[in-house]
Amino acid sequence: MIKNALSEKLYTLSQVLQMLNIARHRLNYLFDSRKLKAEEFLKLPNGERVYRESDLEKIKLALFEVGAK
Repeated sequence: MIKNALSEKLYTLSQVLQMLNIARHRLNYLFDSRKLKAEEFLKLPNGERVYRESDLEKIKLALFEVGAK
């Protein structure tokens, strides 16, 4: 876990996949299909995406919507 300047918890991709118990391809699909918009998520200077607590809720909702179809 990383903390940003506002002391908001940030999570790495590996941590998010583990917390949500999903495979990487499922998260990739959400971005590829634009169910999640990449520009709404934080990126580190090295290009690695990091996730906030609020992002986890967005991901859960998108997974639910995809699974409900």
